[in-house]
Amino acid sequence: MAMRGVSHVELFVRDKVSTVRHLVSLGFTHVADCVEVDRSSALLGRGDVQVVATSGWATRAFIARNGEGVAGVAVTCDDVPAAARGARALGAEVSSLARGGARVTGIGDVAHTLLPAGGHDPGAPPVGRRWVPRDDAWPAAQGAWALERVELRIPEALMERYTAFCGRVFGLERHPSQRSSLYSAPAGVTFALEEQRAPVPPGPPAADAVTAYGLAFRALPAPVLR
Repeated sequence: MAMRGVSHVELFVRDKVSTVRHLVSLGFTHVADCVEVDRSSALLGRGDVQVVATSGWATRAFIARNGEGVAGVAVTCDDVPAAARGARALGAEVSSLARGGARVTGIGDVAHTLLPAGGHDPGAPPVGRRWVPRDDAWPAAQGAWALERVELRIPEALMERYTAFCGRVFGLERHPSQRSSLYSAPAGVTFALEEQRAPVPPGPPAADAVTAYGLAFRALPAPVLR
């Protein structure tokens, strides 16, 4: 049931346009858009890192409880059916998606999409939406990035169940911290679990990291040419 990587992260924000501008200033490319009845989303990418910025009526309840931040995480798993069964055993709601995927909700406000790791295309847009590619997409910034850290805000009453979810469903290992419960994956992504309260200002990022909206990105070293 182990998690193999993060396909994309969705942010719920008050102003999608300003969020897109900020992410573009960090080197992301605005590659596509999706407009639905109750929300408007932009898809941004840099290398294999994909971020969806969403605003609109559908985001207001989440933002009122949590502030702007991570509302959804899509991960690749080596065994989606087993991960889905583990999530159900912890009281989560699971619904099927196309191509063998599943959507998990009901443990806090953060939704999770489970995708099969086999045959996964890291550059493919998130499933379940009609994305319209942008003709004026800016060229991608030079230099590969990796997603290093995802901050998730979980209600205190659900923290124990969610930490069990991270361990049993995703196979993440816990590392005690003064600020949060940290879970790391073999893929190199850390989940930082914060109690759902007034957001705590993040500490200064490492010299080789960039932070935005509860996400931290790490620059990968350039390949050595022989």
